[in-house]
Amino acid sequence: MKPLGRHDPRAAGRHQLIALIGQGAMGRVLLGRSPDGRLVAVKMIHRHLARNPEFRARFRLEVQASQRVTGAYTAAVMDADPEAGEPWLASVFVPGPSLRAAVDQYGPLPLGGLRLLTAGLGSALVEIHRAGMIHRDLKPSNVLLAQDGPRVIDFGIARALEADPQITSTGTLVGSPAFMSPEQASGHELGAASDVFSVGAMLVMAATGESPFLGASAPQTLYNVVHNHADTSRVPAPLRPLVDACLDKDPARRPDPRQLIDSVVSISGRSGWPTEIRQQVARDRAEAERWVEAGGAVPDESPRHTVRWVAAVVVPLLVVAGSITAFLLGRGDPPADPLANRTLELTDEQLRLTDTCALLGNDVVGKVGQPVKPELADSSVCGTKFVATDGRQAQLTVAVGTAVAGKPLGERVAGRSMLDTTAGPRSCGRAVAVRDQPALGVEVRISDADGDTCTPATDALTAIVTRLVTNAPSVNPPKQSVVRLIPCESPDRNVLDSRVGAAVPAAPIDAHTCTWAGVPFVVTVHTAEGKRVDLDPKYTRFLVNSGPLGDLPAARRIDSDGTCATYHLVRPTIEDRGEQIAVTARPTAPGAAEAACAATESVLGGVVARLRSL
Repeated sequence: MKPLGRHDPRAAGRHQLIALIGQGAMGRVLLGRSPDGRLVAVKMIHRHLARNPEFRARFRLEVQASQRVTGAYTAAVMDADPEAGEPWLASVFVPGPSLRAAVDQYGPLPLGGLRLLTAGLGSALVEIHRAGMIHRDLKPSNVLLAQDGPRVIDFGIARALEADPQITSTGTLVGSPAFMSPEQASGHELGAASDVFSVGAMLVMAATGESPFLGASAPQTLYNVVHNHADTSRVPAPLRPLVDACLDKDPARRPDPRQLIDSVVSISGRSGWPTEIRQQVARDRAEAERWVEAGGAVPDESPRHTVRWVAAVVVPLLVVAGSITAFLLGRGDPPADPLANRTLELTDEQLRLTDTCALLGNDVVGKVGQPVKPELADSSVCGTKFVATDGRQAQLTVAVGTAVAGKPLGERVAGRSMLDTTAGPRSCGRAVAVRDQPALGVEVRISDADGDTCTPATDALTAIVTRLVTNAPSVNPPKQSVVRLIPCESPDRNVLDSRVGAAVPAAPIDAHTCTWAGVPFVVTVHTAEGKRVDLDPKYTRFLVNSGPLGDLPAARRIDSDGTCATYHLVRPTIEDRGEQIAVTARPTAPGAAEAACAATESVLGGVVARLRSL
C-alpha cells in the first residue's frame, strides 16, 4: 500500500480513505474505514472516464448487481455512488490472497482446502442465484480466500436470470475463456448452470494447479471448453464425481449449488486452508490495520513490523466494460527496476510458444491503456482495441518471434537496442531484436490513433519486455500441434531436394515460417494458428492424396505469377480459426508454374508426417 497522493480524495461518502491499494488505467482502489470502524475497499473510477456516458452506465449496472447479492461467501457492498464526479463503490475489505495467487504461490490445495472451497462456492452461488443473478465471470482471480472461507467478488458482467436474452446474448464474448461454460463460449443464452460449470473448472485448477481447458490461444481454449472433456484424473477421488458432474457439457445434467454444499458432507477430513494461506491472511489484515492506526501516514517499518509482501488479491479492480480484474499488492516503497542488469533472452522454442495475447492483458499494459478484447491474428501476433489513459481509443498490436527491422533510437530496454518500426500515419512502432540472421524479436505497434502514439508504444514495449524477462507467458498446445513444429525442420529433406535442388539451405523468416530459395521453386512453409482459408470462397477446396497418410483436406490459391499456396487445416479451434500448415511454391524457372501446385502437395505430405510423429 502507499500513502494517498495530493490529488487523492480523503473521503468517499461517509467513508474515510486511508491508503492507496493500487491503481490502473480505469481507476484506483483505496483502503477506507467506515463510520462503524470496519475496513472497506473503495473502487473509484477516474473522473475523465466517468464523463463517458456508456462507461458510467456500465458501472451503474455493476453497482446494482453487486448490491443485489448478499451472503457470507461474497464481499458485501456497503455503499456506492455511481453518480459522483468520480463514481465509487465500497465493499467489505477482505484480507487474503485470491485462489489464483494462492495456488501459484503455495501449490494445489489439499483435500481439506478443497472441501472448504467447494462448500463456500456452493453457498455463494445459492446467494447469487437467489438474488436472480448469474455471475458469468467466476474464475480463480475473482475468488478471495478469507480466513473462514472463500469470497466471490466481481459482479461487473453479472446479469439477471430473468433478463431479456438479447441482453445476455448479444454476440459479444464476455468473461474468461478458460473458465467459461460451453454455452457461454458458444454465445448461447445462459442459466444458473453456467456458473456451476465455472466452479467445476476452478476446482480442477485448485486441485491440480492447472486449468482443465487452457489451450495455445484464446480460440483454442474456447474450442476446448466446447468440445473437449477435462482430465480430472488428478482431482482427489472423493471430489472427482462432483467435479465431473459440474463439467458436464449439458447444463441440465449439472448439479445445483445446494448439491455442491451437500456433496462435501461425505468427504472425511477437516475443512480449512493450509497453514501458509492462513498466515498470509493474518499478514494482510495486520498490514491494513497498521495503515489505519497510522492515520494514513506511512506505518512503522521497523524490523518487528516488517511484512513480507506477496501477490495477494484483496479487492476487485476496474477494467473496461464494467468487468473486474485483480491487482497485485506492491510494497509501499518504490519497486526496484525489474529490468536492471537483465537482458531479454528468448530461445527459438520460446518465440514459438509465447502467449502473445497474455502480453496484452491488463496486468501487463494496464498503465498504458485498458485492453478491450485481445484477439489472436496469428500464432505470433495478437491485437486489441484499447482505451488510453487520456480516454482515446486506438489499436495495440504485439508480435513475438516476427522479423523486426528499423532505425535504432539510442534507447535500450533489457539490454536490447530499441528500434523505430513506424510505418504510416497515425501509428507508431517500437521493437527489440532478440536474435540475428534473421532479426527476430518483439514489436509493439499502436495504430488508428491521433496525437502522440510513440510514448504509449514505448511504454507498452517496456511493459511487455518486462513480463517476458520476469515471467514469460507461454501456451501449452497439444503434443501434435503445428505451433510446436520447427518450420525449417518440418519438411522431408528428400522431397525438398527434388523440388528446390540439392543442398538448398533453409532460411527462417520468423518463428513459424521457413523458406528454401532454389530452382525451379522457392518453397515456403508456415505452421501456425490463424484464420481458416477453407471457409474463404477465394480458395478452392480439394483433397491431397498423400498415400499412407490418407487424403488430406486442403484449400488452394494460385496467383497471377504462377505461385501456388496449399493450406491444410490440422484442427479447427474456435469460430473461423484453426491450426494450419501452409506450403507455397513460387516458380523461379520458365515453365515451372504448371508443377508448382504438385510441389506444394508433396512438401505438405512430409510436414504432416513430421507433425504426426511428434
